[in-house]
Amino acid sequence: MKNMVEKVSIDDRGRVTIPKNIRDKYNIVPGLEFELIDENDKIILKRVIPKQKTIKASVEWGKDNTFFKAGQYTFGDD
Repeated sequence: MKNMVEKVSIDDRGRVTIPKNIRDKYNIVPGLEFELIDENDKIILKRVIPKQKTIKASVEWGKDNTFFKAGQYTFGDD
């Protein structure tokens, strides 16, 4: 696997623009959250994956709703 090397600069507010080809490759869109990791002589951006919630079906959702008949479902955070 070949590493991509891109030259970027930091603006006066400390922001770095991720090049479009990398944003497209990793599906990076506005609003995604990242952790910034300071590791020896590297700065690493790691995408934050939202924790999933598990909920149980309820009679409030209706007995005839096929989607909820299995009993448990997983949904992402709000």
